[in-house]
Amino acid sequence: MQDDMSGPGLPVGGIDWATDTNELCIVDPGGEVVHRSTTTMDAAGIRRLVGQLGRYGVGRVGIERPDGPVVEALLGADVEVVVITPRQVKNLRSRYGSAGNKDDRFDAFVLADTVRTDPGRLVALEPDSPQTSALRATVRARTDLVAHRVALCNQLRAHLQIVFPGRGGAVH
Repeated sequence: MQDDMSGPGLPVGGIDWATDTNELCIVDPGGEVVHRSTTTMDAAGIRRLVGQLGRYGVGRVGIERPDGPVVEALLGADVEVVVITPRQVKNLRSRYGSAGNKDDRFDAFVLADTVRTDPGRLVALEPDSPQTSALRATVRARTDLVAHRVALCNQLRAHLQIVFPGRGGAVH
């Protein structure tokens, strides 16, 4: 990542994602909101979100999670990503006089403004190495296979109890 991405004079962004949508807020160097939008949490919505960041020249974005399809798309577009945890965002809301209630649009602003005001306190994510990516994929696949095996064993046990009631033998 280039150091000039978070330099003075450049707008910054904040993204608050929910299950189905992403809230984007872009602020200028003076802290004024220059863009807000809601995009869907699918490939088209994520492309639209990345495109909006590009149109405004945003090079640094705050987000609450260090992984997932949005983060992968941002890193792939050479956008610097900093993680501000949900607990930190909750505490930062009081900075703006909010009652502390969860509001996705407001949280996107809090993320963006924190990136603007506290750049020295935030560490940018580094993309995973190919080895780490491969390991993550392997662990996810193993987790899925174990869950599938457990489900099949439970299904087999249920069928055996129907055919042989009272037999509580273990199925492995």
